[in-house]
Amino acid sequence: MQNPVVQSLNDRFIPPVSRPVGLRGWVVALAATVFAITVPVFLILGNVEYVTKSDWLYSYNWWRNGIPERTNLPVSQLDRGADQIKDYFTNDAELLDLIVTFQGQEISLYKEREILHMVDVKALMKSVFMVVRVTGLLALLIAAAGLIYFKKNFWELLMLTLRWSALGSGLLVGVFAIAIVVDFNYVFEQFHFLSFANDLWLLDPYRDYLIIMFPQRFFFEATVFIAILSVSQFALLMFAVNLVRKRVGSNAVG
Repeated sequence: MQNPVVQSLNDRFIPPVSRPVGLRGWVVALAATVFAITVPVFLILGNVEYVTKSDWLYSYNWWRNGIPERTNLPVSQLDRGADQIKDYFTNDAELLDLIVTFQGQEISLYKEREILHMVDVKALMKSVFMVVRVTGLLALLIAAAGLIYFKKNFWELLMLTLRWSALGSGLLVGVFAIAIVVDFNYVFEQFHFLSFANDLWLLDPYRDYLIIMFPQRFFFEATVFIAILSVSQFALLMFAVNLVRKRVGSNAVG
């Protein structure tokens, strides 16, 4: 006989359609777990891709951090450089030769160390883009299969899964937000230690144009934008699913 406490928890948190009953139950539980993980990963990394490729972020950075004054480059040439970086992340070029017009001459702005670091950055960004597509496709397939298999009961299971996903993601985002507010410099350094197998990212803020163009505050505020977008999207997603669930329920009653 099942423990009454366990049974009570099952009744409260696990809808009948998803209670583990043999192989079918384990498959449902596994699919729900994968969905709960893939959705926030897709949203967060998708926003990383969106922000990275957005013109407004770079324009904001030029103004916010006074980059034209620090580099002696006009906004038009900074935009030209940003376009080359965004293109580099998606093209087949091995090295980034960032060309700008300075005092009437075409020059390569980045030195060897900066160029080699951008090779590592490109590999990281391409991995992010790939994960976005894989998690998005996986979440879509699970949602479609659930809707086909469970029909009206699917919305209850989806809402439950999204609630747990939102709770877990919210806790992680909360902890990360506290960490970056308390000491973003430490978080920024640890990110580089974990992401790159070399120290090419250690650049001179007075001589290396890569870090002059993109100072630490640029990355801090980009991270804040990504977090705000991700939390807002998750809230809208839960609202939309809940709205559909109520409409499906009212139609069933009617």
